Amino acid sequence: MAITEAKKNIDISIASVQFICPVCKTKKTLDIPKSVIEEAKQLTTMSIARGLVCNHQFQAYVDKNYQVRGYQKVDFEFENTVHQEEVLDSNNTKQDDSELIENLILEGNYVEYNPLKTKIKIGNNIKNKEITSQKKKMTLKEIYDEFWELIDDNNEEFKVFLRNDLRRN
Repeated sequence: MAITEAKKNIDISIASVQFICPVCKTKKTLDIPKSVIEEAKQLTTMSIARGLVCNHQFQAYVDKNYQVRGYQKVDFEFENTVHQEEVLDSNNTKQDDSELIENLILEGNYVEYNPLKTKIKIGNNIKNKEITSQKKKMTLKEIYDEFWELIDDNNEEFKVFLRNDLRRN
């Protein structure tokens, strides 16, 4: 991680905060930098990653007194499905960090690496692969079956399905 701004007399002390998973009630004390809490205006929202306290991911809201004031369970979590391999150039040395820096998202205390293109090692071959969302194309029948309650009785595109559907009055 790169330091974007140098501050003088930074307090690097830590505070121990006990977190309780809102799903399974597992308790664990984690050390957090005091500067994170002190720089916040009110509550600090902390994302507790899967594996830090238990097998669940959740958010905790910590006040200025380092007390947890509430929790929020995560309903849906995106998982990284692409396994990235370290890519070496012809001299078996790492490529320069320009690609890394171009794909970093830095916002306050948040850091994310989000490349649009990744190099994937498949067997002995390294290939470029653009990551795109894969949308399944639905047939007209599948669309009708999914949304039949919302389709108007006079809809021309679904006329055949409307006529033969026993669920409709």
